[in-house]
Amino acid sequence: MNGQGRLILYDTCNFRNYPVGGELTSIRNFLRFLSQEYPERIRDVLLVGVSCEEGEVGRRQRIRIEGEEAAEGGTPEFCFLAVARASADQGHVKKSLRLEYLKGLLKYRGLLRLKKEDCNYIHTPEAFAAVRFLRPGAACYVFSHGTYLDMWRRVRFFKKAPLVRRMFQSYLMHVIRKSTAVFVLEKKTLEDYGAYQARVMQVKNSIVCHPFPERSLHEDCVRFLYAGRLSAVKNVGPLIEAVKGYHRNCCLTVLGDGEEREKLEHLAAGDARIRFVGAVAPEEAHREMQRADILLMNSVFEGIPMTILEAISYGLPVVTTDVGGIGEVLTYGLDSEVTDGSVEQIREAMDRIAKEYGRYVRNAHEKSLQFDYRRVNRAAFSVLNETLCWERRL
Repeated sequence: MNGQGRLILYDTCNFRNYPVGGELTSIRNFLRFLSQEYPERIRDVLLVGVSCEEGEVGRRQRIRIEGEEAAEGGTPEFCFLAVARASADQGHVKKSLRLEYLKGLLKYRGLLRLKKEDCNYIHTPEAFAAVRFLRPGAACYVFSHGTYLDMWRRVRFFKKAPLVRRMFQSYLMHVIRKSTAVFVLEKKTLEDYGAYQARVMQVKNSIVCHPFPERSLHEDCVRFLYAGRLSAVKNVGPLIEAVKGYHRNCCLTVLGDGEEREKLEHLAAGDARIRFVGAVAPEEAHREMQRADILLMNSVFEGIPMTILEAISYGLPVVTTDVGGIGEVLTYGLDSEVTDGSVEQIREAMDRIAKEYGRYVRNAHEKSLQFDYRRVNRAAFSVLNETLCWERRL
């Protein structure tokens, strides 16, 4: 029997190029999967997000998901509704985008036109409240890109409002309990959520795998790369210090933006080795990965970073801290090196990779094949299909 409802995907992104980061790439890979496996059902998909363009807010339009994540042989058009305006300058955000998004969902509910048979695929937790308010009992499948259990610690707008912070955390636990099902990335989150929700499934972030790259270390100037948000939890400062005092000729390209950018630029103190690029489109980030020698990560908190998965798909070895689910993705000593986040250990890890660069490259690329977008998204979609009942078998 044909499913009569729509697949509605909610996230605080524009599904094209904002914001730069792993969550957007993961979603784009899911849309790529749909385009290839269910092209006849694309008309039944609605993307509900945000836009940096005021003129796009509050109206439905057709958009194409361009770039590497788009389907081969042409890119289909998806129906897109922006319900809030986002700031392209992520370093000076004055309002909580999550709150603005929630308000926008309620404001433009007439354009959403939610039906009881719709399948709501939620990637940002505030959407859950709006969907269940507008359509009680609606099927809500939540993708938890990081653990919700201490998410309040990472929302900077709540730092001076302890009561709001406690209310927000209580709400997040409500989302876990009352969702139709929850997707998580890490084993620990799977175990933690099991106490609150019977249907928790671990899935992987997905990537587009590439042919094995012919890559060698740039001996004349080792090229390091950081790609991600410039926030306190990313702990980028020690990376800059490590590169500034590294004994080999090298450079560090910093992709991304955020509230820590000015502080980090001051730390770099105009050193010619450090180059701040700012936020870039996913395609440019991928080109930088192809030009780089080693990816640097130094987070104090992570889920399973899409940046790491994309990097190893290009055979790019990684220096990282062992936080979140990173250890579930990488095999330290084979495709990557692990540190405690200190400048000294970062430099030692750089040396170990440089010494046996070819081995790390081969192992990194081989590991990436486990995260092919077709395999990963087929498993996730099989759960969504319980509500959608789309014709084609999985």
